[in-house]
Amino acid sequence: MSKQKVTLGHLLPKPAQSVDDLLLGNSPSPRIEPAPEPTAGDEAKIRFTNALPPSTFRRLQQYTFWSHETIGDVLNDALLAYLDGKPEAEREIPAKQAKRRRLPPA
Repeated sequence: MSKQKVTLGHLLPKPAQSVDDLLLGNSPSPRIEPAPEPTAGDEAKIRFTNALPPSTFRRLQQYTFWSHETIGDVLNDALLAYLDGKPEAEREIPAKQAKRRRLPPA
């Protein structure tokens, strides 16, 4: 008994254009829409790294899973609530220290 050859090519979608056209650019390229302009409510975000105790991280993950919120949104809301009413959060850092901390311009 010989092994039966299995072919799976019929499962792959056929390209709308020939490979030559795709590689050589002989076909019209698809129109690429420009990215939407940010609205007034959108603000650039800064990435940073921090460490949490494992139990806090687990609770954060559980909360974001069930609430369908992002970790960034939860942290932003929590930090804003924490910083409200703290006068130190409103004081500008001296220019030399702000540069060392790589703070964006206010």
